[in-house]
Amino acid sequence: MAVMVWAVVGGVAAGVLFLLLIGAAAYFLFKRRYVQGQYRDLFPCIPILPACTSPVLVGVNSSGYRPGDIPFFLPPRHSTRPHDSLEEEEEEGQQAMAYHRGSLSIGASFPLGSLRPDLYRSPEEPGDWAPPCGSTPRLQFSVQYRQDREELLVSPLSATSLPPHCRSSAALVKLQLLPDDRRRRQAKARRKGRNPQFNDSFIFQVSSKSLAQATLSLSVFSVDRQKKHQLEGRALFPLRELDLEGAEGTVVWRDLETDNGQFGSQHGDLQVSLNYSVPLQRLTVVVLRARGLQTSSDAGVCVQVTLQLRTQVVKSKKSAVVRGGANPTFNKRLIFRLHPPQLDESCLCLELLQTTPGDPRSLGQVVIGPFMYARGRELDHWDEMVSKPQELVKQWHCLGRVSESQVPP
Repeated sequence: MAVMVWAVVGGVAAGVLFLLLIGAAAYFLFKRRYVQGQYRDLFPCIPILPACTSPVLVGVNSSGYRPGDIPFFLPPRHSTRPHDSLEEEEEEGQQAMAYHRGSLSIGASFPLGSLRPDLYRSPEEPGDWAPPCGSTPRLQFSVQYRQDREELLVSPLSATSLPPHCRSSAALVKLQLLPDDRRRRQAKARRKGRNPQFNDSFIFQVSSKSLAQATLSLSVFSVDRQKKHQLEGRALFPLRELDLEGAEGTVVWRDLETDNGQFGSQHGDLQVSLNYSVPLQRLTVVVLRARGLQTSSDAGVCVQVTLQLRTQVVKSKKSAVVRGGANPTFNKRLIFRLHPPQLDESCLCLELLQTTPGDPRSLGQVVIGPFMYARGRELDHWDEMVSKPQELVKQWHCLGRVSESQVPP
């Protein structure tokens, strides 16, 4: 008897639960259809408009315009009449396009925008980008000065006719604003070869007052497989030549001034390491070795290093006399005291002297220093020494001829 009672109770409960589920489903279905009906009322898919055969512009009214209205264009209805010929069809299409353009000209209340041709044209004419004739190594770059921000924008573009050994080497351009800026920016070529292209831009902060006294220096280097940098040439651009009236950048071609100090020069080469410590105010010069000297094997030679401040000689020191013929080795460390503010006004003069009795003479000299005294490889060595205070910067230099007034007694 109890089992039957529980069975009846379970059946009634199941029936009530089933009815509740059906009621909930019906409620949600009714609610969904009701919401969709509201959307149909707000945004009817087919607008109720009078039948017409010409295009209608809805919402455009010069007298009855309301700020909340949004104008839209209703295209003309397609005619089911067959065209007599293809020419008639093209003529009707052109008329429809002309009508569209006229219908969209709805005044200044709804500006449709316009194209800016200056955004789609090249910054310069093609003739300005073409490289000059000839096989001289050249560098192309653009320069622009923004007077309102006092910013100089420089963009290396390309180089042409680099030496043949640059075919398999990457290229770099190092930029520096002389004489005050000691930081060197670096642009890397996108591909190897003798005609590399660059895609970098750099900003120099320079005031309009000092613009005429500044010079932009761009040095082109080739990088071999051992990651060694070899200077291929340098271009100098005095900023007084810059046209400040032009709003756009000026594209400039400059011949690369090749360094005459190639190894194997007439007077020989000298290898030197430099280091400057700002906390210690100490300039260290390490004279390593020389090669290709025009001297006999039994002749004694030494290196005289002179620190010069402006036109005054501050200190002069000599290395020990060695006998090594055309390729002597010195390995002599010389130390000078120099204050940091004097770095831009000082230079080093290194001169090789033959000290053989009866035949004292100068074998050549080289001046290493800032822009005031040096160019090319000697200027790069000085700048690299200033930018790398934690290491000895080593480099070869070509020896030049010394005038008679400079030869010591």
